[in-house]
Amino acid sequence: MNFFEYLFCRLYWWNTEIVKEKEIPVYYSIMGISVFHGFSILPIFDVLYVWIFNSYYIENIFFGLDTYLVIGVIVLAIDFLYFRNKQPILYKQFKKIPKQKKKRMDILCIIYIVSIIVVNTLFTIYFRSKNAG
Repeated sequence: MNFFEYLFCRLYWWNTEIVKEKEIPVYYSIMGISVFHGFSILPIFDVLYVWIFNSYYIENIFFGLDTYLVIGVIVLAIDFLYFRNKQPILYKQFKKIPKQKKKRMDILCIIYIVSIIVVNTLFTIYFRSKNAG
């Protein structure tokens, strides 16, 4: 089980055990992992945009649609296609993981989520400072 599959299973566990979602926990888990994937891709996109277009003002380059919305929809579609049918298999594997390994993976998940928040915040501050001046 790779890191993102583990994160998906942890989100599924959260939705079923903590939130007690009974209707569609798989889809909430897919939405959660998509948000994390989307926010992981945004800094890469920002760097490539600055490098290619030599501009700190990111314009709507996808047929006039909001660039970040398009990235989010693409990520959601990919995650939906990947995780939708794999959930039962992944969750069975997740339950078999020893507690010690789960603790290590949980720490990695927390580090991943915090780093996403920090990196995106720094990029936002940087881009705003470049656009203001």
